[in-house]
Amino acid sequence: MRDKIRLVEVHAGNVGIVFGLVRRIYRGFEDVTLDGLRAMVSTGLLSMAVLSEGKPIAFASSNSLPGAIEVRSLAVDLGYGWALDTLLQTIASRLKPLLSGRLFRVVDLGLPSIVSAPFNLGLKPRRRILKIKWILDQSPAKCLERIPEGVVIVKVSDYGDLEEVAKAYLEGLSTHWRWWIDSDMGGYEDALREVRGWIEGDPYRWYTALVVDTVVGAAGYMPHPRLAHIAWLAGVAMKPGYRLQGIGRALLCSVLDSVRGENFREAVVYTFSPIIGLAPGATLYLKTGASIQAEYIHFESTLKS
Repeated sequence: MRDKIRLVEVHAGNVGIVFGLVRRIYRGFEDVTLDGLRAMVSTGLLSMAVLSEGKPIAFASSNSLPGAIEVRSLAVDLGYGWALDTLLQTIASRLKPLLSGRLFRVVDLGLPSIVSAPFNLGLKPRRRILKIKWILDQSPAKCLERIPEGVVIVKVSDYGDLEEVAKAYLEGLSTHWRWWIDSDMGGYEDALREVRGWIEGDPYRWYTALVVDTVVGAAGYMPHPRLAHIAWLAGVAMKPGYRLQGIGRALLCSVLDSVRGENFREAVVYTFSPIIGLAPGATLYLKTGASIQAEYIHFESTLKS
């Protein structure tokens, strides 16, 4: 069987050959669309599939980030784990000249048929990314709490100081998401510009929490770019000194109320957690009526020459 395989590059023109495989593997975890898959391979770095007798049995797509080369959307048919091993080895070999000290990362849907391939490449699990979802007509009562005394939740468009909101958001992320600021965004200044762009531009809607006119946290959301009924949350980020006081919950509830007001049926956020246990953000989301829909593992290494 292995001597009959063929590795092919996947691009916008032939992405249909792997669409069925990817949709089947991710069914129940993600809403895979052909246009979404086409956009991913069009903007990515290198996408490849393994074919056996013309049938796709494994697929992976890579992307270039400031501090990492990231391989994602891994999919493999049951019983063909060795094909994914071969595919990742090929992608790693072809992209090694582009690494230049950056991390090599595999973003791995936590399924047994997929998890073994990064291990076989010598990568180590570093963190989990949880996809957390609210079904909005089932969780409204979870947020009916008063705002803590002295706290004001306002739309950022009504507040005005976008720079302070962006800084507060990044300060809140820095406790657990410093890896994202450094490797994915290229450092604090680049991350600040990116977040400022999110806050001041469409289609995001942002809210901030104020304590005596001091910005202490921020949260935002936007319509999902492909799925009309889903709101995509940027998450809630609170400055460390203002956590565990009910402020983050009040901020999140204001965002969810706004999402409901736009008649979205669901809200989704992707958030970090350590390999064991939950980060505070994930705990907050689950306490307000959300549930974990999917789990991804970040495997990382600096590949040896």
